[in-house]
Amino acid sequence: MIQALCVLLAAVALAYLFALAALYWLQGRLVYPLEQIQAFVDATLEDRTDVITLDTQDGLRLQARYRAPPDAHSATVLLFHGNGEDLTQRGHIALELIEAGYGVLLAEYRGYGGNPGKPHEAGLYADARAAYAYAAARSPFIVLHGYSLGSGVAVQLASEARIDALILEAPFTSIVDVAAARFRFFPVRALARDRYDNLSKIACVRAPVLIYGGTRDFVVPPVHFQRLFDAARGDKHLAMIEDADHLDAWRNGGRAHVMQFLASLEHARPAKMYSAT
Repeated sequence: MIQALCVLLAAVALAYLFALAALYWLQGRLVYPLEQIQAFVDATLEDRTDVITLDTQDGLRLQARYRAPPDAHSATVLLFHGNGEDLTQRGHIALELIEAGYGVLLAEYRGYGGNPGKPHEAGLYADARAAYAYAAARSPFIVLHGYSLGSGVAVQLASEARIDALILEAPFTSIVDVAAARFRFFPVRALARDRYDNLSKIACVRAPVLIYGGTRDFVVPPVHFQRLFDAARGDKHLAMIEDADHLDAWRNGGRAHVMQFLASLEHARPAKMYSAT
């Protein structure tokens, strides 16, 4: 009996170690599910925006899409998409922003949408800086909009660059917090290579902040939105979208909050630019 129990415990321990190793080696695929990323086509988006090439500091040339603002008083909104998307899946937001009179830059990451390179945290930050440099050279009024994984990219950029506002859709406190809740029986915090620690950075953002997400978001629980809002400083706004989930907060009410927020920024112009301290 004791021998059988020892064999069973050894088998369980071996299975656990195997699962632990698999989780460590496959975490890149879990964070950046490349098998889901394709070259999506959006004819309307292609008609209303231009393909641009962005040069990153580490030598990559990335394609993105851009539409200039109609005048110097209108914001250019940089859109950073989620991990299981390419930029075209933020296209509906881009088109509505264009229709409302804003410029847009749909940023694309390395390894996504046919771009070269392999995605990782530092790399996506470099990609965002290249997008920002392009937009800021052409517009004095820059707003960042980050969705899900893109919230981590946007918060990092907002903590170091001069911007006019930061908008976060379905943002997490950190990607490690999300993973730790999902894989409760594994030491995720010790294993994680990429962290996207929004909670530790958002207090460095001095620009106005809007956070919105669905009350039925089961990917990033709404408590993350509240914790980020509590940690943010200065002019900040939180919109909990009733009955929206992780995918449809914009369509189910987020759009109105974003448009109202952008309009309030324009009404406050000319306003000073904001930067991290």
